[in-house]
Parts: sequence; structure tokens; C-alpha cells
Amino acid sequence: MKKTFLLLSFLAIVLSVQGQVFTEYFTTLKAGDKVEGYNGWAVSPKAADANGASPVIAEEPLFFTGYPGSNVGHAAVLDSAIGASSSTQRISTKKIVFPANDTLKNVVGGTIYAAFIVNVNPVSYRSYRDFFTNEGSETSSMTRGRVFARNNAAGDQVTFAVTKNSSSSADYKESSSLGLVLGTGVNHLLVLKYEGVEGDSNDKITLFVNPDPAKNESEQTNKLEATDVQTDYSSTAKLGVNLRQRGVGAMVSGIRVGRTWEAVVMGQSSDAAQIRQQGHTVFASGDEIVTGKPGRIKVYSLSGSELISAPTGGRYKTNLERGLYLVIFRDLQGAVSNTKVLIH
Repeated sequence: MKKTFLLLSFLAIVLSVQGQVFTEYFTTLKAGDKVEGYNGWAVSPKAADANGASPVIAEEPLFFTGYPGSNVGHAAVLDSAIGASSSTQRISTKKIVFPANDTLKNVVGGTIYAAFIVNVNPVSYRSYRDFFTNEGSETSSMTRGRVFARNNAAGDQVTFAVTKNSSSSADYKESSSLGLVLGTGVNHLLVLKYEGVEGDSNDKITLFVNPDPAKNESEQTNKLEATDVQTDYSSTAKLGVNLRQRGVGAMVSGIRVGRTWEAVVMGQSSDAAQIRQQGHTVFASGDEIVTGKPGRIKVYSLSGSELISAPTGGRYKTNLERGLYLVIFRDLQGAVSNTKVLIH
């Protein structure tokens, strides 16, 4: 009984941590107020990115069907006239702090999701300019995960792109490659994913464009993967997000940051709310985790660190050391089970 209680307590702690979400809805501001100075938002300490002026607030929030950050609070306005030249470019930055003063950090085998709604103004730059990034420095600026926008000549279509940190055209991964035609003046949902990988300069950056918030991450098809090689965030850096004014005219609303797709994009406070024993038989065979059906597995150490988050076709080969692990399995119908497995 004591062992069962300890396992359930550990599971509750892990799922609570994984379900934490930082939200920025600019709720208590009013139209025309500055973003900087509110809720920990500040101008970048990097002098070259501290020109121009703070974003201001629009009266109404943005809406995207099914997204939990939709139609709440207000939107931040990025001015196309600010940052059109380097002499006026500006970064407004916010360190992510969850309840209980838990700062966001990079974890090997872990993921970070930053989701937001954006509406790009027809009056905006015709070449790629980044407007939303991750942030890894408190004394300067270190971006790993840059989201760019570019309007067409007519100003009625926008193309989004992502890199890990490159500003070279050869490295842009573009939404047009997905066959998407995206309008300006239209609300779009973007999800920036940072995945910590064992080793150096190999963490992964993915941008999801207009995903379906009712579906799991494994079911999403409109995604762009950055391929430029850059150094990674350290495990000690306290991470955040940036709104960057560099010539992109846009409104940004409904910012949500956390460690799971379910919590950030689908609005599930934690996997605990979804755990229902559905008769899944999940076990280890050597170094493989067998689920018997396709879906997604998450593997945690008994200290609570997420080690694996990956799709599986029914058998998943790991490189885990011998030992006991917690496995959470979600099938393609959304049913979730959890169990302990012993890797031999």
C-alpha cells in the first residue's frame, strides 16, 4: 500500500508539473497601454534591440476556434514602422515563471511549447522579419526559435517561416512549402516547439501553422522543422519569450507557454484529467516499450524528468539504461493509460 501511494503521489507531481501553463492575455491593460512594464515585460537588455518604442495594447483579443487562449484579454500591437531600420528595432521580453516560482528551463528529452494567435496587417514588410522568438538570456539576447513573417507584394497574403537562429534566406522553412495560402488581416494560430536533445547544437525547433487544437500533436500535418545548426540553450538558463518589432505590423494575443501540447494547445490542465484505464497492455521487452497499438508515449524517470516523448506504432525501441520507468501512453483515439515498466 505504501509503494502504491508513493507511485500515485509521484504521478500526480509529474503530471502537475507537465500541465503547468504560463498565460499572457494582457487582461488588465486597456487600449493604448504599453506592454513593457506590465507583468514582467521589459525592453531587451541588449542595446541594439532597445530602440524604437514598446508595443501597445489593442482593445480586442484575437479568436481562433478551439484554442484555449482565444478571445481572452487583449492583443499586443507590433508597429510596422518600428524596426523597419536597425536604428528603431526593439525586443520586448518576458521571462517565463510558473506558479510556485518555477522558471522555465531546457531539459534533455523535454519539450517547450509557445503558442499564440497572430493577425498580420497588410501594411507590413515584404521581406522576412522575425516577430516572435524564444529567449535564453537575462543580460543580453539569445534567440533559439525565430518566427518570421513576410507579406506578398499585394499585401493580401502572408508567409510564415522558422529557423533555429539563422537569418539567411537559405535556412528559412516556409509555410508556402506546406501548400498553405494564408491571408493578412486573418487570425492564425502558431505553435513554436523547442525539443531538448542529448548532445551539443542539435536541439530541435518546429513551427506548427494553424494546427487543429482538438487533435493531438501526432495528428498535426502543417509543421515546419528548422535545420540550421546553432548552439543549444543550457539547462541552467531561465528561458522566456520575445515580441520583436522589426517591421512586421501585427497583433499578437493568447500567448500560452508550457511543456506539453495537451496543456498548451488543447487546454487540458494536465494529463491526469485524461488518464482512464482503457485496457492497454503496456510493458517492456528488453529495451523496447510495447503498447500493442499506435499512439504516443511519454517516459519519465522516477525523479520526474521527462526522458522520451515520441509517436509509436506499437513498439518503441529506446536507448534507456536498465531500470524502472513511468510510461504514459495515449492511443490515437485519445485514451490514456499509465504504468511502470522495467527496461532490461
